[in-house]
Amino acid sequence: MSPNELQAFLHQNIPASAALGIRVNESAPEQVILCAPIARNCNHHHTVFGGSIALLATLCGWSLVHLRYPESGGRIVIQESNIRYLKPAPADLSAVCTPDDNTAWAACTQALAQRGKGRITLTCRLYSKGVLAAEFEGKYVVFAKET
Repeated sequence: MSPNELQAFLHQNIPASAALGIRVNESAPEQVILCAPIARNCNHHHTVFGGSIALLATLCGWSLVHLRYPESGGRIVIQESNIRYLKPAPADLSAVCTPDDNTAWAACTQALAQRGKGRITLTCRLYSKGVLAAEFEGKYVVFAKET
């Protein structure tokens, strides 16, 4: 799925992503990069609002699962998450998610095939002006597509 296709999918199916101006810069099973402009996500401190950071990170991980399991038809939910806000984000924000644990992906794939659902925990890192602003960890559940 190209970045433009993923962005259109997100904007159509998750309206908050369009409202916040979220863009897809990279979309591959090896890495997803999403960006959010500060202009639409600014708080009263003139930094990116924490809720926008959490949404961007959640969508970034969700997108990676979606790209790796297109056969699920987007039947993916976040089950649990944790975010650490490390530094203020004074400019546009980029979220990066890469599949760093091949064993966990293999277990998720096996569970999906055997039980119709699998779980995977992902880490996303969020940067503003090249500085790590937040780290996110989310557990996603992917379901087999309904027939």
